[in-house]
Order: sequence, then structure tokens, then C-alpha cells
Amino acid sequence: MSKQPLHTILLIEDDPGDAALIREMLEQQGCRAQVVTVERLSAGISHLQQNCCDVILLDMNLPDSSGLSTMTRLLDAEPGVPIIVLTGLSDEGFGVEAVKLGAQDYLVKSDIDGRVLKRAMFYAVERKKLELALKQTRDLFERQARIDYLTGIYNRLMFNELLEAELQRARRYGSDLALIMFDLDHFKQVNDTYSHTMGDHVLKEVAQLVSENIRAHDIFTRWGGEEFTVLIPKSNRDQALVLAEKLRQLCEEHDFGDGLKVTASFGVTQLRADETVELFIGRADQALYLAKSNGRNRVEAL
Repeated sequence: MSKQPLHTILLIEDDPGDAALIREMLEQQGCRAQVVTVERLSAGISHLQQNCCDVILLDMNLPDSSGLSTMTRLLDAEPGVPIIVLTGLSDEGFGVEAVKLGAQDYLVKSDIDGRVLKRAMFYAVERKKLELALKQTRDLFERQARIDYLTGIYNRLMFNELLEAELQRARRYGSDLALIMFDLDHFKQVNDTYSHTMGDHVLKEVAQLVSENIRAHDIFTRWGGEEFTVLIPKSNRDQALVLAEKLRQLCEEHDFGDGLKVTASFGVTQLRADETVELFIGRADQALYLAKSNGRNRVEAL
């Protein structure tokens, strides 16, 4: 029973002689690889859409594509597979530019031998793995910097970024922008009576409850501790009041487990002409304080 190939190589090369030479070089180096050869870029892209591939060997000049556009089209179609560009001596400059665009390496056909080709493929695969791992780590750090670790919703940093964008959009188009700020009532008693684990459970339940009952483009944030905000584009104060009352009732009626009931107080406001971010947020905070002062588990607007 034959062994499975270590790699699947896609060779996009329209010159039969060059293609045969590359396959021969790989065989001589004992590279147990399945080599799939196509003569056109479109055929290569079609193959990648239906099959896995470990590395691509790409001729820069093909019947249906030539120059750097060959590289960019292939990257757009399959950015996750390492690419080694094959060039003629006169096109070496294209190889350098292709690496700048995202190829892992380039080889001048007249200089290729089996060892060079095998080594180039090995390093291309390893560099691509490292590149993807670094990107995943970077994306994770960026996400963690903007997402609340406990509830999975936006944190205050992300709120500030999105608020500035929505503020500019509201001013540019003359559209409404409303803000709800709410706080869980007597939350310290939840932690003290039921444990901090139950407190965390309540925060996560509230986050899920609200997320399921706002629009996709509403911006829901954990402001800090047991305090949350909902930024509502294209909505005025009256519309925000309706939403806040709906969320208040949902929270009041929700069963958090072990007989625990939790209520929340809500402050609502609407962006006014030419006011600062600080005034906008401050007024929502004042409305929330008013709701607390007037007995909690209620909605107030300013």
C-alpha cells in the first residue's frame, strides 16, 4: 500500500517542458508530493476552490493572466496558501514585487535545481504557518482589547470608538442618535448573598437578554461593573424610551436561577445639536441617577 504524499503542490505553469522539469526535480529529491499541474490561472483558482493545497508554484505569465495581476488575483482567491513565484531571468523584478504583495518567495527558472526548489517550498510553508499564527494572535489581542471578557459584548474602549463614528454620522446626515444607560439595582447584594460566581452569571444573562432584544446595528456595551449602555442610531428619545422600558420589563421578569430576581434602572437621552460627547454621556448618566433616586427599577429621560 503506497504512502500518502507529504504535500499537495499546485503547479500553475503553461510551458510543458518547464512543468516536466519541476516534477522531475521534486522526484529526484525524494519529495513525496502529489503535483497537480494546470496551464491557466483560472484553472488553478477553480482547483483551489474545490481542493486543499499545501503550496503553489506560480508562473507569472500565463495565457489568461500576466504580470503582478496574476499574483494579486491568486491571493484574492486563496490567501491562506503559500505561493512561490516562478519567473524568467528578464522578469526577476516581478518576483521581487510579488513577494512585497504577499508571495513567500520567488525563483528564477534558470537558477532552479531540486534542492533549491525543495528548500524554498519547505520555508514557504513554514513562513506561511507563522504568518497565519501571528495574524490569529494579533486578531485575538485586538478583539480582547475591545470585547468585555466576561459578557462577550463591547467594552468601554470600543464604545468610545463607535460613539465617535456615530456622532459624526448623525451630524453629517442630520439623523437622530439616542443613548440608554442602565445599572443593575442592588447588585452588591447579589454578590454578597449568592456569591460572585452568581453575580457573574447575572451579568452574562443580562448581556444575552439585551443582545437578543435590540437591533443588529445598536451598540451594546458593558460600561463597567454592573453598568451598561445601548447606543441607538437613527432613534430619538421617545423611541429609546420604548426600548428602555421593554428591556426593564424583560430584566424584571427574567428568572436568573435559585429564585433570584434582579431589576435595573435606566437613563435615556438624545443627542442635541452641537453638543460634546461628554455632555451627551453625562446627561444619560444624570437620567440614570434620577431613576435610582426615584426608587429604582424605572426609566427616566433627560
